[in-house]
Amino acid sequence: MKKRSISLLLAGALALTLCACVPAGEGPSPSPAAAPSSPASTEPSDPALATPTPEPSLTAEPSVEPTPSPEPTAPPETAAGNDLPGREYQPWQVGYMDFLTALLQAELDTREDAVAYRGLAVDQRGVTAEFSVYDEPPKPLSFVMSMISENYSLYDVDKDGVPELFVKYGSCEAAYTTQCYTWRDGQVVCIGEFRSGHSSLYTHPDKSAVLRREGHMGYAELYEYPMEGGVLTEERVLFTEEDVWDYTPTDEIVPGAEYIEYFYTWRGTQDRSYFTGQTPYSLGNALLLPICDWGVGRPATGNNSEQARAAVLAALSGEGEVYGASGDHFNGDVGPMSWEEYVQTITAVPNAQATANITGHFWQDMNGDGQEECVLHLESEIRRGEETWSGEDMVMLSEQDGTVYAYCFDFYERDDFCTDGAIRQYGEAWRLSFWKDQCYEYIVPDTSAPAVKWADGSPLD
Repeated sequence: MKKRSISLLLAGALALTLCACVPAGEGPSPSPAAAPSSPASTEPSDPALATPTPEPSLTAEPSVEPTPSPEPTAPPETAAGNDLPGREYQPWQVGYMDFLTALLQAELDTREDAVAYRGLAVDQRGVTAEFSVYDEPPKPLSFVMSMISENYSLYDVDKDGVPELFVKYGSCEAAYTTQCYTWRDGQVVCIGEFRSGHSSLYTHPDKSAVLRREGHMGYAELYEYPMEGGVLTEERVLFTEEDVWDYTPTDEIVPGAEYIEYFYTWRGTQDRSYFTGQTPYSLGNALLLPICDWGVGRPATGNNSEQARAAVLAALSGEGEVYGASGDHFNGDVGPMSWEEYVQTITAVPNAQATANITGHFWQDMNGDGQEECVLHLESEIRRGEETWSGEDMVMLSEQDGTVYAYCFDFYERDDFCTDGAIRQYGEAWRLSFWKDQCYEYIVPDTSAPAVKWADGSPLD
């Protein structure tokens, strides 16, 4: 039996150094729209669209009957956008969502890799990664999948309106490998894989190709992977530099090249459980909302700010529950509970006492649909024996279909939030897309909007 939990913890810990599961009917789901012409990551802005989706069913049947998942048993997956009103999904969207859902369930499986991952994708790989310094034949498709998924990206390599799906696997920079999948003849097909440690992906504006930028300790290279005959071909080195402090920007090497954003495959992570002993509520369930949004924009969560305010204030006063979901993949994946329980849960530390207070808040439309969300700044004092330390969290409260969703962010600071709904951090401007138990951030052009003015204390004061 494989000890997958250890690999997942290591992957989560690495992600922290480098930079939530829903009861039936609560989670988002998919629905197709007109064939997208460009990836969401390249759009300067996205109007919110009101519309959730149908629950995906696996398109590739495993060759072996599945066995029960190890404890704790993950709740059944609900695809992001399944209940997004009015959305209809393209076959590739349903196929990719099914694939990621099945992939994460396989990661919880205790059978041998070849069995757990069998049937998830068809193997038509072109270029294959090198896995060691020794001459070895290409590893089976399942070998890379069993390294545990980290994140994924969407990019239309051959410009045919259907993006390819790039999934990064591995638990450390030295071992990361990315597989490229496409949707062909009603199934997910692996058309290439390449080493991807210390790397980022970029678009190629003039060719049916994807670029990989690798940089580490003053040495950098830019690789090109053309798509020919339906597969990625052997990598080609376009640029090399060494002994440099500042790497040459990719768009200076290939004019028009743009960074391809990535999204975590998991809605929540096991990192928090390492410290708290609490199992993530959505263990084994995928972040699918980026696939739902691709090419059609972000979902609308509502259009009634007065109703939203009333629901949020009622939840904060203890008259209703909140549904705790991770906003940034790292914390808050705790499901439905009272506000008092929620605060205690997201600040929990083993054998310690934590007191959390709302020290600031503001109301603002955070996803462009016209309905306001409430953003809270929480400060906590954590005591264990004679040891005391402080912590802080940002929590965004969003009313959707009568439920107040609480999205927790571990790495934002008060000055990061802007009056146009953007979040300015690490030299980039970001916005949020969220729908029920799913949330992710995406890059937008920076409008240089000023920082928001926080009101002191709780909105109940």
